[in-house]
Amino acid sequence: MRKEFAPASSLATAQIQMLGAHGELKVATSRLRLRETDTDTSIDALSPEGLVTASIQNSSDKFVSLSLLSRMKGQIRYLK
Repeated sequence: MRKEFAPASSLATAQIQMLGAHGELKVATSRLRLRETDTDTSIDALSPEGLVTASIQNSSDKFVSLSLLSRMKGQIRYLK
């Protein structure tokens, strides 16, 4: 029983991290839109000048998150 505790604990930790990564991706998904008027102060509204910068930042965040998710899945496969 004691021999199984350390691997089981590692597996549980990896599963929690993977679920957290999925949750982060789900929360981070948002639909960005162009600002229609100058008075629009919504968080998801972008000016035409900021569109390219936001697109690059979101693509970068996506690939970092996907690589993190892939690593977590690898850990879970290894621990199983």
